Amino acid sequence: MIKKLNPKHLERLLNNECDVVIYQEGLSEEGEPLTSLNLKNQKCRFVEKTKVIISSDGRKVELVGKVILLGDIAPNIKKISGGEVIINDSKYEIYQASRPRNPDGTVHHSSLELMWYENNI
Repeated sequence: MIKKLNPKHLERLLNNECDVVIYQEGLSEEGEPLTSLNLKNQKCRFVEKTKVIISSDGRKVELVGKVILLGDIAPNIKKISGGEVIINDSKYEIYQASRPRNPDGTVHHSSLELMWYENNI
């Protein structure tokens, strides 16, 4: 029998704090992205790992790390399609998100792959 993964194993690895902003589809009247979720001071695990990929539209994208947060950070949002994460006074853009599930269907953790925010460069 497959057991549910114990979140206590991941809790001891959450050694950073981050702010997460998730955008929804569309733009405001001022042309800014619409915010659907704004989380402050979340405990997370930040893993810095540089990887270069080619996106589906042919762009070269440099991923600079991954943020792992315990549980489902956005249960009401079906697809996380964009946003930003601030860690250690550095701003990153969310490239891709995933939510691995336990065998019973609950979300174990949320994983956000990050690339440099355009204004950092």
